[in-house]
Amino acid sequence: MGKVNNDFNQRLRGRRITQLLARDGDKCPICQTVLNRKIIDNKDPMYITFDHIVPLSLGGLDLIQNIRLAHQKCNRQRGNNAL
Repeated sequence: MGKVNNDFNQRLRGRRITQLLARDGDKCPICQTVLNRKIIDNKDPMYITFDHIVPLSLGGLDLIQNIRLAHQKCNRQRGNNAL
């Protein structure tokens, strides 16, 4: 069951990344360098993460309209600061 859920989550993540790349382009909005979807190690600082524009901790919603892609290191540096 765990493998099935993981496969589903990876496909869903891939679709969401595709949607956001089509909407926003392929550059990290924080550092302006290219996002590389071939990086699959989630410990890599250049791994693609979902960055909430208005952080959840500040009342932001987990909706596609409130999400953009960012490198893991950039997202962590930004923390929960609102734009």
